[in-house]
Amino acid sequence: MIETIGMTEPSARRIYLDANVFIYGAEARAELAEPIQNLFRVFNARRGIAVTSELTLAEVLPKAANFQKRYYLNLIAWSGIVELHPISRNILIETASYRRTAGMPKLADAIHVVTAVTTDCASVLSADCRMKLPEGMSLIDATPQNVSRLIHELT
Repeated sequence: MIETIGMTEPSARRIYLDANVFIYGAEARAELAEPIQNLFRVFNARRGIAVTSELTLAEVLPKAANFQKRYYLNLIAWSGIVELHPISRNILIETASYRRTAGMPKLADAIHVVTAVTTDCASVLSADCRMKLPEGMSLIDATPQNVSRLIHELT
């Protein structure tokens, strides 16, 4: 069950990225996009820190213009900057369990949380402050100030 998965010391540096982080980095105003783009540069230099689910592709691609689709596919799927994890049967089974124990959060949010836990991420970067995380995980609100602080901590 998801609640029993422990965090190990090496995972303290792994950060799960919610889909909205990618949207902000590609489509938001400069004051929001710039810090996130700088964070992606840090992730490029320090591979293995950033993690997301393949679900992210399904969330960012539908409304994206063609040039944004190429950007998303390159950044998320092809560049290797972000570890991209599939939505497996085990993820779905754990998601069902997590939704029940966490009070039925939205399916997409629950898939993101379970993927973060199963990939040993210690924190989730998201603009959704309502996301419910299991005890021991921290939610980092994707404000420019918090993203800048995260960059400082990682460099």
